[in-house]
Amino acid sequence: MPKHDEVVDDELRALIDQAHDDLRNGKGDDAVRTLSDAYLYMMHKTPSMLDEEIEPRPGFKMFTVMRWPMLGANLTIESVRAKAPVIEFKSDHFTISEAITYYEYVVDTALSRDM
Repeated sequence: MPKHDEVVDDELRALIDQAHDDLRNGKGDDAVRTLSDAYLYMMHKTPSMLDEEIEPRPGFKMFTVMRWPMLGANLTIESVRAKAPVIEFKSDHFTISEAITYYEYVVDTALSRDM
């Protein structure tokens, strides 16, 4: 059983299921676009995510949501500051390994938030 089966939110799980199917079918581009939609959905559903900060090193704070992988589907800091998150696509093509990185990030984030 894929670990994304533990995602509680039906709409979020459906997006992740679609991305998982895309990955299995070698469609990295489609998977990344769907996973981007899933991450935006999480931030829309839980707007408090946009206020959370971490301090990865002393004296440097960053928004937790900015840990999103920046492999060509990039969450813009300006949109996070404006509380209207946007993911800009700097690439039209994503490898399966890049898509898996996004997949793991989305699933881990969803599960850690009991979504």
